[in-house]
Amino acid sequence: MKRVLFLGLMVTVMLAGCSKPAKTGAAGTNAEAMGPFDAPFSVFKSAFETKDYGKALAGLRSLMGTYWAESPLVLENPKFVKGETNSYGIYEPRENDVFTAGEPMYLYVEPAGFGVTRNPAGYYEFGFKVDFQVVDDGGTVLGGKTDFAVLPFKSWNVNTEMSLTFTYTLGGLEKGKYKIITQVSDTHSAKKATIETGFTIE
Repeated sequence: MKRVLFLGLMVTVMLAGCSKPAKTGAAGTNAEAMGPFDAPFSVFKSAFETKDYGKALAGLRSLMGTYWAESPLVLENPKFVKGETNSYGIYEPRENDVFTAGEPMYLYVEPAGFGVTRNPAGYYEFGFKVDFQVVDDGGTVLGGKTDFAVLPFKSWNVNTEMSLTFTYTLGGLEKGKYKIITQVSDTHSAKKATIETGFTIE
């Protein structure tokens, strides 16, 4: 019978590219007839055409804020990488998904579309709870943990470019093919997302 011993789990979080998307509100008497992206796009387009690049950038950030509110939680660019010290878009990909038993596995991911709230002090708050399971090639669950990572953040900006790196150190696995199923729950909304990452123990 296959058995998994979870020797160590660690999460590395890096924030980058701070931005501050603004929420869109009513824009004139016909706001209800407009789509959610019309007003911020109109601000961007008008400012860009008049070469008011500061105002145009604010319009782009407002567009991003509207997308962030409308989007589900998305876990982009999941991949095994060579280490735990990564930041958004700055990492060294691992050449393959083949590991030895007990070898640390570094799983990199870029969350997007998560909920953001502003506290009375003016900070923007966001965060995640993370569960995981390890399953074998036949789908049998071998182990896992609920809320193995609880990640609260606060920032003076809304960080739309960020990365998470999960470090899994698994022992007790026989040679074969497996999957790590990682579920990320947004702590500031009801949004959730799951990724399944295959790997091989040689």
